Amino acid sequence: MPEVVHTHPLAEEILESHRYRAHGHDVGFDAYKAHVYRVLNFARALSEDGPDRDDKLAIAASFHDLAAFDTLDYLVPSIVAQDAWLQRTGRTQWSAELAVMVAEHHRFTRYAAPRPHAVLVEAMRRADLVDVSQGLVRFGLPGAFVKEVRGSFDAGVFFKRVIPAGVVKTVRTWQPLGFLRPGDALTRSGHQGADR
Repeated sequence: MPEVVHTHPLAEEILESHRYRAHGHDVGFDAYKAHVYRVLNFARALSEDGPDRDDKLAIAASFHDLAAFDTLDYLVPSIVAQDAWLQRTGRTQWSAELAVMVAEHHRFTRYAAPRPHAVLVEAMRRADLVDVSQGLVRFGLPGAFVKEVRGSFDAGVFFKRVIPAGVVKTVRTWQPLGFLRPGDALTRSGHQGADR
């Protein structure tokens, strides 16, 4: 297993420059940051090292649930924010791959080749599920590693307060459950067909 990453320059830059999206809910944002680092660590362990792997995973992990402070239809605004950041930092060549990584991270079934970007998309999907399932689903990761990563980052408030608040807001306003519709999210964020 790789060594646990406790900080990554791109994740730190992205998260701190987007802290305003939590609307002053600093405890919730810190818990989201913990979830980001859990996903990053699990995704690194679930994928082979390759060019720019850690940077791509850090970026996608940082943006994947970013707009959850506003809505459960958060895939589109998360991808749009990611695209804007990629544009500002001269990384637009990664835009399609990272959009698919964010859009497909709640996918119920395996995302596999020959679909584009399958290696990192699937690693991200599995990593998020390892964390959301509280380590009950591990995809072959050793229990001790999962326990170490989860114990290193406290994401409890994100799952116990931020997400439930989004559910209440969604029910009250009849917002669509966009986090379950990756193809629609890719289309609405300008990446139609990026997963084909």
